[in-house]
Amino acid sequence: MITIKTGRAIAAAMVAALVVLVLDGAALHAQQPTVMMFYGGDWKEPIFLTDADAAIFKNLLTETPVSVQDLGDRPYRTVALFWGSRSDPANNGKHTLAELKPEMAWQHGRLYPPQNGKPAVLLVTRLTKGTQSIPVPANGAAFTWGGPVSDAALAVLKQRAIIPR
Repeated sequence: MITIKTGRAIAAAMVAALVVLVLDGAALHAQQPTVMMFYGGDWKEPIFLTDADAAIFKNLLTETPVSVQDLGDRPYRTVALFWGSRSDPANNGKHTLAELKPEMAWQHGRLYPPQNGKPAVLLVTRLTKGTQSIPVPANGAAFTWGGPVSDAALAVLKQRAIIPR
């Protein structure tokens, strides 16, 4: 026989479990990279976005119908995305931004700035996790997630001179 006290304990445990499941799912859905490294081309040093600037990119875990082929010969900037903690973005013991290398990233991307009335687009690879080196894909078909850049993210990219104003 279940007593009132036991019934309340069971109900409290069920509510706690439900809260954990809901919050865990929401947190997973809300995750963004902790560090984004924009590099290459004529830049001598990479430009990093961290914290709120990196968190503003919202669709990096979503497959997109936009493909590299759709973007044709538009110029792009290469991007390395790190999803570890802010104190160890690559999850490999490298604690400063200066120690990060693109091949340490969990995800790679191509940022296509706005051009001829077309929006900025960030296409990224599928998210991988690990401490092994992940080569930057040479094949454009690997960039299947992401999509158009939001106005807020575009403002950050312009402010940090990642794309022209």
